[in-house]
Amino acid sequence: MIDFKKDVALVVSSCDKYEDAWYPYFELVKKYWPERPEKIFLITETKGYSHPGLNVISCKFGKEVTWSERLYKTLEKAGTKYIVFSLEDFFLLDYVKQDRIEKCIEWMEEDETIAECRLHSSEYEGLIESEKYAPFRIAESDTPYRLDTQVALWNREALMSFVDLSENPWQFEGDGTKRIKDTDKKFLWLYSEDPYKLEDKIFPYRIYQWFGHGIAWGHWLWENKKWFKQNGINGVKYYRLGVLSERTVKLRFKHLYLYNRGPKKWEKLIAPLWREIIRIRKIKSNIMVSGLKEGLRQSWKQK
Repeated sequence: MIDFKKDVALVVSSCDKYEDAWYPYFELVKKYWPERPEKIFLITETKGYSHPGLNVISCKFGKEVTWSERLYKTLEKAGTKYIVFSLEDFFLLDYVKQDRIEKCIEWMEEDETIAECRLHSSEYEGLIESEKYAPFRIAESDTPYRLDTQVALWNREALMSFVDLSENPWQFEGDGTKRIKDTDKKFLWLYSEDPYKLEDKIFPYRIYQWFGHGIAWGHWLWENKKWFKQNGINGVKYYRLGVLSERTVKLRFKHLYLYNRGPKKWEKLIAPLWREIIRIRKIKSNIMVSGLKEGLRQSWKQK
């Protein structure tokens, strides 16, 4: 019999640059996930962190260690049969549906070939319906990004077996999905016809930039401040990463991401200028967070 609090760990992947997200993330976990696991592992580079009322264990591995190696070593340290994986800016917007997570554990206990129950909803039509696992569906080998970094309940050892120690998170998702194509493990994804509907989500957060929550392109989005204040979260140093307004996000999509759909002539001229503005903002953010010398070094590496 699985004891959720003791046999499941929460693993939060982050880096030193986003330390300002840690306090609001864990405050929201404390409020909106009362049945959360006892052990919480925060993956960082060099900085430690503790949080009042939570058992947050900082896993510091240095800046030269790859993202995937930090993840692998943290999973080794966790030692629990299951883990819930999250990124540091997946800020809870409502209560976690604990009964649904525990149902996932029942399925995983009955069938040890289930590697993952993805708790963030998807509308992908290629998912295979299963009456037994509804509202989850089966993500087969041709599912794009079958390995991804959205919030999910994982069999810890299965996840470890999918990790290549040389990869960054984007390689983990892209190359990793190709690498596990022939695995006999099952992947269950929460399905919703409306992936934006917060009520359908088991771990209710938003990853879509146009809703204004979380961190995007290295900056805070505009809705965070209002949500944090509503939950009594104060003292966040927004100036260090900077805040993107709703208008700025719309302009990014208009001039960069929709660019591939057949731009107008003037959009071709604006796109390079917009990329230069983004580059300057990134340099400024790196300097604010890490100081002049280290900030410039990071900016050079990100070119």
